[in-house]
Amino acid sequence: MRISIGKAYLVAALCVCAAFVAAILGFARLEENRYIGMQLSSARKMAEAEAYLKEKMLALGIEPEAEDINETLLFGPEFTELTSTPGAVEAKRTSLDPNFAAAMVRYYRKAGLKKGDTLAIGASGSFPGLAIAAVIAATEYGLRTEAIVSLGASMHGATRVEFNIFDILLSVKDAGYADFDLLAISRGGANDEGGSVMEGLIFEGTPQLAYDICRKVADETGAEFLVYDSLLDNMNRRIELFGDVDMFVNVGGALINQGVGMEGHSFPQGLILDRQPLPDVKVKGLCYEYSARGIPVLNLLNVKQLAADNGIPFDPVPLSKPEDCVVQSETRYSLALIILGIVSTTFILAVGVVLSRKKK
Repeated sequence: MRISIGKAYLVAALCVCAAFVAAILGFARLEENRYIGMQLSSARKMAEAEAYLKEKMLALGIEPEAEDINETLLFGPEFTELTSTPGAVEAKRTSLDPNFAAAMVRYYRKAGLKKGDTLAIGASGSFPGLAIAAVIAATEYGLRTEAIVSLGASMHGATRVEFNIFDILLSVKDAGYADFDLLAISRGGANDEGGSVMEGLIFEGTPQLAYDICRKVADETGAEFLVYDSLLDNMNRRIELFGDVDMFVNVGGALINQGVGMEGHSFPQGLILDRQPLPDVKVKGLCYEYSARGIPVLNLLNVKQLAADNGIPFDPVPLSKPEDCVVQSETRYSLALIILGIVSTTFILAVGVVLSRKKK
């Protein structure tokens, strides 16, 4: 049986098209594999870091809270001298999932960060798990990481006086799980002046206690102790300390980072790449300040939304393993290759059709 030149051309064109699609998928798979490897490494290191912190806290005689059903010990007591605001139990447990470190790699990649770029982190003690995830993933990614951390924590965060957020992050760094520069620290809480929400009810002298803890950490680490009567001056000093950055990450709900008032607290959750309009408040917050400059902002506060966005189970028992999380899988395709493929295939098919008609 004889096959016309036109039909043979069409068959060849279809083969070329199939090969091109396979090539695109192949390139995407190679890209995906490198991406997954970094995510998996970050998640595993976070799991190891949490296990290390647990052993260290057990050695200090710290026992898990009743609601700490996964027995992480990074889920703190409800009310202590450091408790600054309310906090949801389920969100606190979920934020300790090691796959949040994998999610951070995904966010850094989507923000277009490159190895050697500068990452600025502003964190409170409210979500120690997310703070750990951010610094570990940044280290795996090869970013230059600078952090300014405040002591206060919402309920069930890093609320333990004897093992607070400074102890947690510095232990992670000292053990080699992450590398970052602690530029400055502050007291956190209302007006960044420290003090528990239970001051005068259960506890006395909590603002002074926060001051004493920060003073000690500043003396030991060389980090600047931010003490300002003006929140605006406080915020501006942080911007000055960070200098030129390629991305800002907010962990928790510190006023300095989120902004003052309802307008200040309306900054969107997750990774924000589009410039956000500045709210009409005096202290706009670092999230808005950096976004207005065109700098990507990662806002980590609504854990339920963050978990859903990254395929991380909400309030799981036990916590998911690094190998279990679907956040590790995300295929990236080259738009240029796809357009080239469509144009080339269309041209080949068009020539084949013309040849078929001429044959007839």
